[in-house]
Amino acid sequence: MKLRVHGTLFAKFFWTLTALGTIPMAISTLFLYATYESRIRHIVDEDVARELQLNSGIQFLLIFLFVLIMATFAAYIISRNISRPLFVLTEVMKRIAGGNLNIQIRVRRQDEIGDLGNFVNEMVRRVKEARERQEEISAVKSEFISVAAHQLRTPLSIEKWAYNLLLDGDVGKVTPKQRELLEKAVMANESMIRLVHNLLDAARIEEGKFGYTFQKMDFVPFLKKLLQDRTVLLREKKINLVVQHPLPRDLFLTADEERLSIAIGNIVDNAIRYTASGGLVEISVDTAPPWVTVAVRDTGIGITKEDKDRLFTKFYRGSNVMHIATEGTGLGLFLAKNIVIAHGGEIWFRSRETEGTTFFIKLPLEFSPKSPSVVSHDSFVGSI
Repeated sequence: MKLRVHGTLFAKFFWTLTALGTIPMAISTLFLYATYESRIRHIVDEDVARELQLNSGIQFLLIFLFVLIMATFAAYIISRNISRPLFVLTEVMKRIAGGNLNIQIRVRRQDEIGDLGNFVNEMVRRVKEARERQEEISAVKSEFISVAAHQLRTPLSIEKWAYNLLLDGDVGKVTPKQRELLEKAVMANESMIRLVHNLLDAARIEEGKFGYTFQKMDFVPFLKKLLQDRTVLLREKKINLVVQHPLPRDLFLTADEERLSIAIGNIVDNAIRYTASGGLVEISVDTAPPWVTVAVRDTGIGITKEDKDRLFTKFYRGSNVMHIATEGTGLGLFLAKNIVIAHGGEIWFRSRETEGTTFFIKLPLEFSPKSPSVVSHDSFVGSI
């Protein structure tokens, strides 16, 4: 990038200065030649005339070479004086675009380029302050959510225990009508417990306390158990679950089984929840070492174009989803993405509204978690 910018400016200045020096010289040469033809040629001998022509040509070439040398030197000085600050500013913009705001430019000039450098430094400072304020607000919100979720865990657990006592008949016989109401209460209680767990997990992720224990795991039995745990939900929704066979044998990968079950489970739950009764959810596993890719396809409501860019944002729910389902926190995909990334993987989707969605989770077979990088203090990229 540096050479391209510098070369372009150098060429422009070189040809401009060469033209400015050569054009007047060419005009003077033509004038001298015309003068020679009209007056001198008829006065002096032919040998003297040829010598004068030769001397004029040599003088012209020497002057032309001198102009080229001076133009080259001047073009280099001018282009370097402009292209180097431009290169520094370009490098700063690249780092800002990459999310690095711990940078500054040493400004030593008092001209327009120096003013531009000061403006960039001020812009970086303000953006950094805004991001720090946003992080502080987010930290306060996360702390509030964490405290509230912790306070809800105990009463919800007691409520669940009480419902189970009533359903088991430990405190007396339960009529069919009472059982129906209690089962609905249990489902609502389970939904609240899942909400609390999701809130706590989201808070831990933002605080950097969502720990992982990576170890070798057999993926196929893990996936079969995860799908088996959704049998009741599938039956209630009357959804057909199809697993593409044959599943690969002896598929081992390094992962946190508990965390990974949250990520893939959230994707499968969404596929079931947002597919109409009688619809289809299809699971496939494709291995292409050193990767394994799990695809979850449904025939549900799909995702609107407006929602695609924000789908993995915390607490965000699609506009078409809220019209058909009141349950949901908007945390499932946020958790799934963070867990998959923590495993060194990728997650993406393809979708058309009203035609269904396919989510892809790509995971490495071998993974060694890296320590988080330390953010450095303000560093100087260069000077202008």
